[in-house]
Amino acid sequence: MEKTTQIRAAKKFGPGYFIKEQMEFREWTQEDLAEITGITLKHISRILLDKQPITLDTARLLAEVFKTSTQYWLNLDTSYRLWLEHVKTAQETEADVKSEIYGRMPIRDMVKKGWLKPFVNLEELMAEVLKFWNWDTLDFSKLDLQNIPYYTRKSIAFTQFNASYAITWYQMALKVAEKLSCPVYNKEMLKALYDEIHVYTLVENGIELFLNKLQECGVIYFVLPHLQKTYLDGAAFISGDNPVIVYTGRYKRIDNFWFTMAHEIAHILLHLDEQRPFILDNLKDGERNEVEDEANSHAAERLKHAEISEFLNPYLDYLQASKVEECAAKYEVHPAIIMGKLAYDKKLSYRNIFLYNEDVIKLIPAKYLY
Repeated sequence: MEKTTQIRAAKKFGPGYFIKEQMEFREWTQEDLAEITGITLKHISRILLDKQPITLDTARLLAEVFKTSTQYWLNLDTSYRLWLEHVKTAQETEADVKSEIYGRMPIRDMVKKGWLKPFVNLEELMAEVLKFWNWDTLDFSKLDLQNIPYYTRKSIAFTQFNASYAITWYQMALKVAEKLSCPVYNKEMLKALYDEIHVYTLVENGIELFLNKLQECGVIYFVLPHLQKTYLDGAAFISGDNPVIVYTGRYKRIDNFWFTMAHEIAHILLHLDEQRPFILDNLKDGERNEVEDEANSHAAERLKHAEISEFLNPYLDYLQASKVEECAAKYEVHPAIIMGKLAYDKKLSYRNIFLYNEDVIKLIPAKYLY
């Protein structure tokens, strides 16, 4: 254990951590904060990394911007600086390292899912963590450099959402994607497939047929379960030269699968680029913005939401299964999608949403499950 005693984990978070938390809540970048406060970008960067002490003038600016007291930021900085000077015992250091790791990664959940090997001591845990991130040393500040605005649909239950856990999930998704081979990406083929997505929702073995076609377009697809406190339904990102779609199965319903699929394809066709290399989605209660609204609009169009509403609105006072099935046949869309649309619009109770639904994970071929 002599090796681990040299590690100094940040159990006592500095003011930079809490500033980033406030920025995340407002979806601000470092550039935004620099412009608002008048502090140089270089100075902002050093403050966020806790390399620059908080002066009285800086504390006053932060208090004004984030609606806190000046003393709050001074106390955070003083407490952190005193902790840095504290000489720790080996036992304290080990506890702090574990605290840092568990605060950044849902270790038990990851071991349960097989993403990390079981461990019996800190040394083995450290080895697993470093291997997972491809790091030589433990440095979670690297995760803080991830651009939080890419989390375009994080949970509105802000205090429950854990950005580090979401980054951890994304890292696992990247690791899986890197192992998978796929044909060269063909954007025009994907556009054509996207226009026909509603047809695949209704035909026999439609999910398997669609996923096979998706692969022919050069899109990597797989199912990766979400982690606790991430509230993710899916994601879209780039791996090498291929776009990737990941489905978590958080809600194992047919309507959720197809809407997530249509939503992520819209992101690939419209939104992913060098400035926005990944998007992690919470489709139930995530925050709304222009990018997400556009993806929702395209998904709704492909899944015939407007047609469904127009067809069934006259019958909503006493909606019969026969009308749902008639609508499904007319517009070539699965009845579960119709029920999901009506429930989302509060035209009927969510208790009815399972009438045509089943566990969609059982319909996805095993080769896509991770």
